[in-house]
Order: sequence, then structure tokens, then C-alpha cells
Amino acid sequence: MSWKAVDWATDADVGSPTLKLILILLANKADERFSCFPSIRTLMAESGAGRSTVLRALKTLEADGLVTRRAQFHDSGAQRSSRYFLNHPDAPHVSPRPDSTPPGPNPKRRPVRRETEGVSYRDPTGVPVVDPNNPSREPPSESIDAGAELLRTLPPAWTVGRKDRLLLAPKIGAALRAGWDAKHLADYLAKNPVGVRFPARVLLARLADLPGPPTYSTKHSNSGFPWCGKCEDSLSRTVTVVQSDGSDRASFCPRCSPQARIRT
Repeated sequence: MSWKAVDWATDADVGSPTLKLILILLANKADERFSCFPSIRTLMAESGAGRSTVLRALKTLEADGLVTRRAQFHDSGAQRSSRYFLNHPDAPHVSPRPDSTPPGPNPKRRPVRRETEGVSYRDPTGVPVVDPNNPSREPPSESIDAGAELLRTLPPAWTVGRKDRLLLAPKIGAALRAGWDAKHLADYLAKNPVGVRFPARVLLARLADLPGPPTYSTKHSNSGFPWCGKCEDSLSRTVTVVQSDGSDRASFCPRCSPQARIRT
């Protein structure tokens, strides 16, 4: 246990008791590098919170820049518990010293997508590493123009600076070329803006974890049902409900989901 980490977590202004509790639990397990790797099950047991609550708390702490999460894998390729690095001012990966280096990929596991981008997702001002074996097939200017145009359509809460636009625009352009349409990609990137302090960092993380482009069928299309803006996102149209036994489950949003209206 690191007393520095615990004191830092105790004094952190995170906005809610649940976020504070999860951050203190991580700090209580931190080693000399301000890192730990508790399982979600362990955090659920120690906090008394449901799985979805713990996952939302970890996602918020990461979006707010308090925690950096890195996936870990067994030699067989199976995923292990993620390692969490607390962004304490004295942490080696935050203030590198001559005898310390930022946490890097484990050579015994396969790399995760964030670590193969060529840019640290925690450092929006980093310089991309060009892979000579995989040159881009699209003119860079087209990707930048398409990405910059989409960034201009995002709500004011997601306004970013010039350097961040130059980093984000090509990644957005790549997502558009992969099959995302501008409207749904903008909805995905701009969801849940409450509490976001570093929009460029959040957008970069969401682009790094971007799933495949959505597919739509006539039966389950959301066309004609405007998004209420209060459920998870405009694609899934789901909300989290608490069952009688205290557990959480996902349910279609009663305000804007066509599936919920059909059931009604």
C-alpha cells in the first residue's frame, strides 16, 4: 500500500462518493509505481457496488485523467485483470525521472489497440510514428479535412485546440473510411459529456477503442425516433435498471427506443 496514493485519493475532488470510494480502493492497493491490478469482482466486493456501477466509475476516473488503464494478457492470449496507474504527481509515468520510464507494453502479451496507435493516448501532443510497412492508401489531406469537419459539428463541450484537432482529425477520417457515417460517429464521440475535463483526451481514448461501424436493419432501425439524450447512447438506446435482488441489468430506453415502444 502507498500512503502517498491513499492521501492523494482521499483529497481528490472527484464529484461523487462512489468515484471517491473506487479511487481510494485502487490507491489502497497501489505499489511503488502507483499501480495495481484488482479484478472487477474484487472492486465490487469491497465497494458493495454493482458491476455496471464499478465499470462506470473506472471509465469516469480514466476520462477525468485520474487513472490510466492498461489491459493485460496471459501468455496464452487470455485477458487478465487490467492494471491501473494512478496519475499521482509523483508517479513515474506522470513525472519521469532519469531512473524511471512510463509503463510500456508487456513483451509477454499481445499489444492492445491503444498501444499500437503510435501515439500515447494520454499525450495528445505526441508525434505519431509512421509504419513504413503499412503506408496510408488515402491522401492525408482528405482524412484531415473530413475529421476536422466532424469536429466542428460537435457540441461546445467537446471543443479542442488546434494541436489536438491535427491529432484527432486523421483518426476520425480513418473511422469514416472504415464505414462509420458522420452523424452516428459524432453521436458516439460526444456521448456523456457531463464531468469531462479534458475533451481531447476523452475523444482520443474513444477513437482508440472505437468498435466496428454499426449495421442497421429495417426491423430494428432507430430512424423516426429521435434520441432523448438521457440514455447510454443514440445507437443502443439502453438504460441501466436495478432489479429486485439489487443487481443491475440493461433495458431499452422507454423514452426513445423503438423496441421499448413496440413492447408497450
